[in-house]
Amino acid sequence: MKIGIYIEVVKASEKTGISRYVIGLINALSKIDTENEYLLYFQSPFFGEVPSFELELADNFNLRPVRFPLKWMNERPRLWWNYYLPFILDKDKIDVFHGPNHFIPSRGKFKKIVTIHDIAYFYMNVHGKGMDRVLEDWTRISFEAADKVITVSKSTARDCIKEGVLADKVETIYQGYESSFEHLKLTNQEKNQVVKKMQLPEKCILFLGSLQPRKNLEFLVSAFSLIAEDTPHHLILAGAPGSSSEELHKQVVRLGINDRVIFTGYIDDKERAALYQHSELFVYPSKYEGFGLVLLEAMSFGIPVITTNVSSLPEVVEDAGSIVELDSAEELANSIKQILNDTELKQSYINKGLKRSKQFKWEESARNTLKSYLSL
Repeated sequence: MKIGIYIEVVKASEKTGISRYVIGLINALSKIDTENEYLLYFQSPFFGEVPSFELELADNFNLRPVRFPLKWMNERPRLWWNYYLPFILDKDKIDVFHGPNHFIPSRGKFKKIVTIHDIAYFYMNVHGKGMDRVLEDWTRISFEAADKVITVSKSTARDCIKEGVLADKVETIYQGYESSFEHLKLTNQEKNQVVKKMQLPEKCILFLGSLQPRKNLEFLVSAFSLIAEDTPHHLILAGAPGSSSEELHKQVVRLGINDRVIFTGYIDDKERAALYQHSELFVYPSKYEGFGLVLLEAMSFGIPVITTNVSSLPEVVEDAGSIVELDSAEELANSIKQILNDTELKQSYINKGLKRSKQFKWEESARNTLKSYLSL
């Protein structure tokens, strides 16, 4: 069988959760499947070098650049998705094509699988009203064209079915957490060097993710302000600036805690590992997540976690962390204080979190995904 996978998102220099999903899935497929032929598709300009990828590929996996004007990619996406890419896929005699990032061609003789990570932009402002509407329209096209829809959580599966996808087309396949990321764990000396370079305080409460409205950081800042006088900890907001950044800066000044809240901006993998290893507590108060990979990452580093009782987050954490009501600043503040002050409770969450994070394996995710390919 000849399988095509769209890996355009892996080209990004600043890796997102979906980039990491695609990397983890392909690396795991490379380890378990030596029989089928894989072509990994991405857009490439007519002139210039083909980019390199952070992938560990077996001999039956091959990069497949598709020459196409970058300007047209941005200005004429329908030409790419509805005509040019399916023409190339049919020419390559692909049997199954997997779009692991929400989108697939609407045409073509091949079977089509799409992975939906979440559809937050159906329900709230994520990228701005105009872009959210465009993403919703394109996602609905994928729903219609797909022979199978893979979701990374049961919560996202329910949302897709609610939006009209036939239940028998939907399959939930949990992604792995990045076991390869564990290899980036630093020695104490390495960690201390990064901590010094980033000028981090001794005691930290960590959030990690992009600073966008969906992450609900105004809620976290409000909760932290309620306990700031009672704890020596600083709140670290680590991640790329987003549409919430300006309001968050104003909020911490307004609450008088600007000397206790640190904005790091985008962080690389080494800084990411150092923050996990240095912090005492991880808080992720999101309003909506398709999976919550970052919670598994935090748990795998032995940090107790707190999250909210919405979408897939309780599904990922179960009893391995504290789950609080969405937008109850008092409850979140009390949970933070309780974990920081109760050594036994803190250790219990650490132990459960380490165990929980090991239950999500990329190899199992890849095997279930391969079964989906074969079923078509």
